[in-house]
Amino acid sequence: MAQYVPDVAEHDIERIVSRDFPAEAHGAIHEMIRGVEVREKTRVILACLKNAKGSFEKLKGELTNADGYWREIIREAEYPNYTKKMFRIDKLSAEEQERIFEKDKNQYLMWLRGVDTNERRHEV
Repeated sequence: MAQYVPDVAEHDIERIVSRDFPAEAHGAIHEMIRGVEVREKTRVILACLKNAKGSFEKLKGELTNADGYWREIIREAEYPNYTKKMFRIDKLSAEEQERIFEKDKNQYLMWLRGVDTNERRHEV
């Protein structure tokens, strides 16, 4: 059993920026994104966008930290339930581990598709 790894593309970044942030912030956001140099850039940028929850200031911090903390950023965005239990995950049954992995996958895909209505939007 393996954890889900999102298959994302650059067009997802554009869609999420347009969905979660006001138009007047898009230029500044894309400028900050251009400055990020990290492996799996698209995945990391989307994780930053998810963690920011529509807050421009939070996004700015996430993107600033992306070069050095990309693993932590991805973990927070993609694997929040696993992260809470990662130090004792081996003590859980295979079924419980699978349930955690599936829950993380579903919450990420719901966010990516715009289904999660609990997240804040357009806070600049």
